[in-house]
Amino acid sequence: MRDEPDPPRKFYQLKPKEFEAVNPPANLPPVDSTPTTVRGHLRAANDGPLPLRRPPAATENDVHALLRDNHARANAAGLNAVAPHAPRRSRRKRDYWLLLLPINAFFGFVAFGPFRNPMTLAYGIGGMIVFTLGLTWVMWFVMDDY
Repeated sequence: MRDEPDPPRKFYQLKPKEFEAVNPPANLPPVDSTPTTVRGHLRAANDGPLPLRRPPAATENDVHALLRDNHARANAAGLNAVAPHAPRRSRRKRDYWLLLLPINAFFGFVAFGPFRNPMTLAYGIGGMIVFTLGLTWVMWFVMDDY
């Protein structure tokens, strides 16, 4: 049985450009071949009317009158009177102790409880240290008052 010959090799290449060049290439000389100077640029920039120093003031219109009327009504209703509120007490200290005491009690039970051995003593004391340091860091240095 004869093997079939390999198909002819395919050649792949990029497609030709399909966009239109609008600007002339940069290496061509400009249409006006006279050399440019700084004075010529300044003269071209300063030709024409001088810009106004400031824009004209806005004239009063119906919108300004409506906004003034709305503001007067809000002031009369007391909507713009703002009184500062007393700061709320932080719950951070309460939450710190509510987390610290039971979890350290658990680690203390593991370390000094009825099933005490050197490994549970090390794990219990280590857990108390790691948890206390981590909770203190998070509650007092990472978190803000809430």
